[in-house]
Amino acid sequence: MSNLEAKIRLEVRFDLLREVITSYRMRLQEMEVEVVELFAANQLSAISECMREQERISRLIRKLERFILEWETAETTGISHDTKREQMNT
Repeated sequence: MSNLEAKIRLEVRFDLLREVITSYRMRLQEMEVEVVELFAANQLSAISECMREQERISRLIRKLERFILEWETAETTGISHDTKREQMNT
């Protein structure tokens, strides 16, 4: 596999991660409506469960966004073995 092919595949993976984030955001919007409906039905335990799920999804979104931000830059997308070689030579 050429470096260009590897880079394209990596870019596709970041695009897929963005799609996952988008779907999570859509789910959060749906859950807001669900919470209102549960509140109207006085389903307190279900509201609590839904709120925990919202927090879990929000944490996942933040983690995925940080991952993309950290690893998508051109400088960090390649794999460097220089530090490993330096350690082996010492």
